[in-house]
Amino acid sequence: MTLALRHRPVPDSPLARWDARWKLAALCVVVGGVAAFDRAGPAAAALAAGLLLLAASRLPGGWVRGRLTAFGLAAMPFLLVLPFTLDPAGPGWDVGPLRLSEHGLIAGLAVALRCLAIGAFALILVGTAPVHHTLAAAHKLKVPGLLVLLTLLAYRYAFVLGDELRRLRVALRVRGFRAKADRHGYRTLGHVTGAVLVRGADRADRVADAMRCRGFDGRFHTLAAFRTTTADVVSFLLVAAGTAALILWDRS
Repeated sequence: MTLALRHRPVPDSPLARWDARWKLAALCVVVGGVAAFDRAGPAAAALAAGLLLLAASRLPGGWVRGRLTAFGLAAMPFLLVLPFTLDPAGPGWDVGPLRLSEHGLIAGLAVALRCLAIGAFALILVGTAPVHHTLAAAHKLKVPGLLVLLTLLAYRYAFVLGDELRRLRVALRVRGFRAKADRHGYRTLGHVTGAVLVRGADRADRVADAMRCRGFDGRFHTLAAFRTTTADVVSFLLVAAGTAALILWDRS
């Protein structure tokens, strides 16, 4: 088993060349600001900025679209529920026996736009640098080493557990199993879940022993080198200023 982290190739772009520490700090600032928005206008502006940065990052279009679609689906319940439940006595439209609230529609749209904007910035973060490089930058920004280690190991071994699950699925299909909503199907899925957890626990014990044999002392060590340039600082200040401007617009 290799311990090499899986990450997709990073296309060369200005965002890929941005120092990971300043990029992480800037994107954390903008994501925190977007999460605090109440109105749809600033959220739409933030989404437009995120899409422009995604275009500048030169990430594959299919990879970006698939993940933004997932973020959109996650926000869809708000867009479907809030127009019919928030402020039904206020201005709105009658849709058959239901009342479509103007306030609820705008609120649901704001939530969906915020979710997509945050998703766009998150894709920039994970797509323009390897995950372990970004986590090393987080450690340089004084994020506790234990938290960085746990995140790195969770990321690495999510793929390992996924491989275990795929092998079990192949074994089940070879034996003629087809998932059905009956007692046998639920019992088999329960056994599979237990097998994955048991194998994961066994592997975790072996990994812990291997790490101790290699001198692991509980601290996070990295060989990643970082160098701050004027462009890094200016980019951070521009992102922070833009976020502050959108917050002021949202609060005005």
